Amino acid sequence: MAFSLMTGVCADELQCIVCLELYEEPITLPCGHSFCKVCIEQHWESREEATVCDCPNCRKVFPIKPECQKNVALAKLVEKTKLVPGVNVEERRCTEHGKPIQLYCKDDESLMCVMCLVGQHKNHEVVPVEIVHDELKGVLAAKCPELSNAKQHLESQLHQLKWEVEQTQDSGKGTVDRMEEKRLALYQYVDKSVDLMKSGVIKRQNEKICLLQKQMDKVKEQLNSLHETNSTLKAALQDLETISFLQGYKDVIKRLESVSHFQSLKMAQPTVLDFSKEEKNLGSFIKLHENFLKNIMKPVELQMSELDQSSLRRLYGRTPSLDPNSAHRRIKISRDLRTATRTRTDNQYPEHPDRFDRCVQVLSSDCFCSGRHYWEVEVRSSSWWRIGICLNSMGRKGEGKECRLGGNPESWCLQKCENKYSTWHNNQRTLLSVPGNPERFGFLLDCAEGEFTCFRDSRVLHVFRGNFLVPVKPAIEVYGDGDSVRFCSFIPF
Repeated sequence: MAFSLMTGVCADELQCIVCLELYEEPITLPCGHSFCKVCIEQHWESREEATVCDCPNCRKVFPIKPECQKNVALAKLVEKTKLVPGVNVEERRCTEHGKPIQLYCKDDESLMCVMCLVGQHKNHEVVPVEIVHDELKGVLAAKCPELSNAKQHLESQLHQLKWEVEQTQDSGKGTVDRMEEKRLALYQYVDKSVDLMKSGVIKRQNEKICLLQKQMDKVKEQLNSLHETNSTLKAALQDLETISFLQGYKDVIKRLESVSHFQSLKMAQPTVLDFSKEEKNLGSFIKLHENFLKNIMKPVELQMSELDQSSLRRLYGRTPSLDPNSAHRRIKISRDLRTATRTRTDNQYPEHPDRFDRCVQVLSSDCFCSGRHYWEVEVRSSSWWRIGICLNSMGRKGEGKECRLGGNPESWCLQKCENKYSTWHNNQRTLLSVPGNPERFGFLLDCAEGEFTCFRDSRVLHVFRGNFLVPVKPAIEVYGDGDSVRFCSFIPF
């Protein structure tokens, strides 16, 4: 039973019992029952005795046809109900039959009317909206602790990042001051070297502070998202109006799912930049040869290796989507376009010029040619695979090396085969030492630097170098029947 917060009455009480719809120009009979003006007139006209007028509700007979005048108060209530904030009366009706929504199909997760029972929802599990309303509210209520834990986790991360920013700021101050003292012992040539080294220290410091600030901004964004989601969740749980709640339920669930992984992202131990090397070198400058002095004056920049994987996820994390139009027919793509599974038989894919016809591979629909992009791939369900990137121009038709990931100049990949790991480019193999049996690998594409880095945890396994200022795509090859490889999910920034 729909309840209007604005009018304070149930919407069902504002329905004509003849047409089962909201009153249109309502009139009230002497017996006190109300009907649409058109409905009551059509009822009387349909009677065998045209001179007999009765009430369709209580069956009271009126010897003289009552004078039907509009019930102004009832009409105003109907109009207010139609204007209830956020509720569109038409959305309360079945789009196919135009009847009031009273049921919910659990199989299709959709609202429906009684007439839908004989249509596409036949033999489905169907329950009244009031029942599923309570059930789904329980689902949302169960999400509250999870949301609260994620919020606390992010607040802790923000606190840790703030501390690291302060430590980074303090770490450079002492070094710069001590360099200034030793500067007095240096002559004109050494004086220039000190200025260059100070600039390098400050540059590293500022770069890290900038990166930490970006992480703080991301955490703040996630906190804001959590606050908004929390408000949306509370509003949904307090919503007394059944249909409105059900119509917004899927959006609430999607928002909850989008933040459910916040607490799983663990921060690495805080690191503070170490400038002891610069200070030690400066003390030795006076005694060193001029050529050596020129060599150590080269500025030291913040390296990508100083970033842990948690930072890479927050700053550059992406969730590539698989392109079904490129998938070999022996690769099945999951509904969320993130998992590639090798099958024993062909899948019914239409012909497409981008589809691999011999190499059992699939590309991402994402294409990168600028900036930095980091993604991770879960391989726990596969023992034989290749994962990497390729130029969009790499061949698709045929089984030669020109179409195989890592077999040509247009592709780069990491491979696992017979529990051995290696990298491939232009059909050249480089063996790697990878202890254990990792379930996940990370990949960082730095287009400007022309680097493609493969990670295992925070350890760099290999760095490819090439021209990545042209469009490149993440790519996957799966060997074993039934094996699966999956792109891990990150929140897009």
